[in-house]
Amino acid sequence: MPSAESNHWNYVIAADMPVSEDWSFARYLGSRLNVSFRVVSADGRAHVPRWRRIMIYVVMAWRLFLHHRQMEVLVSWQQFFGLVFASLCQLFRVGKRTHVIVMTFIYRPKSGWIGRLYRWWVRRTLTSGYIERVLVFSHHEVDYYARLLGVDARLFHFAPLAIEMEDVEDIADDGYWFSTGKSNRDYEFLINAVAGTEHRLVIACDELPQPAASNIQVHHHAFGEQMLQLMGRSHGVIITLHDEHVSSGQLVALQAMALGKPLIVTRSQALADYVQDGVHALVIDKTPPALLQAMERLNQDTDLYHRLSVASRERFAGHHSIGALARDVASLLEHPVCTSHS
Repeated sequence: MPSAESNHWNYVIAADMPVSEDWSFARYLGSRLNVSFRVVSADGRAHVPRWRRIMIYVVMAWRLFLHHRQMEVLVSWQQFFGLVFASLCQLFRVGKRTHVIVMTFIYRPKSGWIGRLYRWWVRRTLTSGYIERVLVFSHHEVDYYARLLGVDARLFHFAPLAIEMEDVEDIADDGYWFSTGKSNRDYEFLINAVAGTEHRLVIACDELPQPAASNIQVHHHAFGEQMLQLMGRSHGVIITLHDEHVSSGQLVALQAMALGKPLIVTRSQALADYVQDGVHALVIDKTPPALLQAMERLNQDTDLYHRLSVASRERFAGHHSIGALARDVASLLEHPVCTSHS
């Protein structure tokens, strides 16, 4: 990697959340590589309507593509910024100048002709030669995506997810259980299991209607600080997932760990790199008896509750800092791996 100071578009990080040029990830990564990164961002997170997210992906990718002649490094924090950028490079057959790192990669197979077209596009883009590496947040996904998409596994690289936690002033235990997130969540199972029991459950999810059960409350439009306040006042956090192979749930797990909130999670390959059963969480089979038993266990066993809380805080502090993630990304840029593209 060159050590000279970058100009305006030589080194770029593209994010789908409001961040500044002084974003800690950009500072850590730039310090590691001895360059200055330009941060470009547009809010394309899950709470934004799908049609608008798609428009943001395309507009941002075009904006990046207009500067491809200057760009030496593009770190795409949002996967579709990098994928569409690489697709445009392939479409217009430009010479490869940019080292593209695609982060937060998730691929979910779709059905029908749309699914076949989507798989063809993702595979074609990944094997175009314009993408250096793809970052995934679980070991399992390296071989899983390689097999699913028929690409070289060396294209994928595992790095633990890292987050910056906002300050949560109101950390307490109001006795309710908390769940949140949209991607790959099995709220139908969670609600059916808890409805009508003595356990109180609070869920933060825009797309979920209020269930009839009086012991369950759904919050809409609870994002960022408001969501963390709800989590901070909970007794513990529950994550129930549909597909155990798909990367999801890690962000919520890390937020709970940072707050010292014990976790109950259904078995998932995506979470296996983050929590150990009986150490940082209770990992359960996705059955109502298993879930209710885990909730009762944490209600009654105060020693276990305390051990999970302390171990979670320690793991978060030691393994999931933004600086550690920046080191992983810098290493990929410092030591590129050539894969055979087809």
